[in-house]
Amino acid sequence: MGGPYVKENDIPDELDLALLNALQIAPRASWRLLAGVLGISPITAARRWEQLKAAGLAWVTVCGSLRLLEKTSLAVVAITADAGSIQHAADTLLADPYTVNIAHTVGNCDLLLFVWTPDLATFARYVVERLNRLPGVRTVGVSLASEVYSDGSRWGLQALDPEQAHSLRKAAPYQEKPAIFRMEDRKLVVALSHNGRASYEELGKRVGTSAATARRRLRRVLGDGAYVVRCEMSREISGFPVEVTLWLATPPDAAHAVGRRLARLPQTRLCATVVDNSNLVVVLWLRSTGEVQALESQIVRLAPEVHIARRALTLRHLKLVNRVLDDGRAGRVVPADVWPSGSTFT
Repeated sequence: MGGPYVKENDIPDELDLALLNALQIAPRASWRLLAGVLGISPITAARRWEQLKAAGLAWVTVCGSLRLLEKTSLAVVAITADAGSIQHAADTLLADPYTVNIAHTVGNCDLLLFVWTPDLATFARYVVERLNRLPGVRTVGVSLASEVYSDGSRWGLQALDPEQAHSLRKAAPYQEKPAIFRMEDRKLVVALSHNGRASYEELGKRVGTSAATARRRLRRVLGDGAYVVRCEMSREISGFPVEVTLWLATPPDAAHAVGRRLARLPQTRLCATVVDNSNLVVVLWLRSTGEVQALESQIVRLAPEVHIARRALTLRHLKLVNRVLDDGRAGRVVPADVWPSGSTFT
């Protein structure tokens, strides 16, 4: 499986991939810093990024941190539907902020959703009043995350050498802290969803404050550990065009250790223990479908107690991390705004 819709002049070269990897590590770093690490000029770095962004092949946005995901409600939802209803069901959900990712899949389901809500009660209402009522939907299978070991914000292209990566990590000003979300920061999170590299002046205009206030509030939001800024990209330009999701069954007392082990695999995009007949879900990005069996064998060698219960192969992403995708390219923004008006969470 490749990306037949990616034009030849859109295929990234080694410098593009290095820039994307640098932005994965330090998504709001200055062009001067990024250029210094990559050995190019700031103008070249900015121009390369604008080309990738304009083509819809990469974007910088914001998402909930691992700690915030654990304090809220994250679920992997597998939907089966009548053949003629699959696309309509997906299209119906694209604008829902709760449905963070939507993928058209084959295997044990037709659509695979990542659903993020403020709490379990909101998630229950969303399943009953929204997902279960979609025309043509036959089943809605829920794997509710209990502990998230890794997500896409920790997945990297590995296009930089260790010294370059270390320089960027050392320059990153924010450290992971207990997740605290304040409703007063809701507009700022929405603004970052649109452009995670927005200047303080632009953020200030979007939220109705001065640039200095936007800067102070952004440092606090990221420093509080509830949200992380994240560089995301189309799978087809990443060099890892194949996505497979595995549901794993392991003895309950081994699930934590196995989850931490699988989270360290370089192919892992998401790894979480879940409340389901299978107690682990892992999402992997691979270079080819030929790697699926080899990777499954590797997982079994790493954790012999694991049984692979189900699997789903992604045909295409319809929505990925705050972006509706059109033939794999980022289009309309659906902000990471899952908080109902007037709610608080600490």
